[in-house]
Amino acid sequence: MYAYKEIITVDNLQQLTLSKPLQLPLGKKVEVLVIAEDDGENLDDIRNYINQQGITESMVEEAIEWARK
Repeated sequence: MYAYKEIITVDNLQQLTLSKPLQLPLGKKVEVLVIAEDDGENLDDIRNYINQQGITESMVEEAIEWARK
């Protein structure tokens, strides 16, 4: 198994450019796994959605307490 790891900045959403060529023959099938770090923006979206729904802190606490029973 060949493994390669590099952290890059995405400049083009359809093309990833590595800093050096992979040590693989042309035509070799590879599996690509892309893992993006979460920068917290999604958490703000969730908080805004919760606030828009009128969900209060006490409602969340009650739901957690109910789920623990």
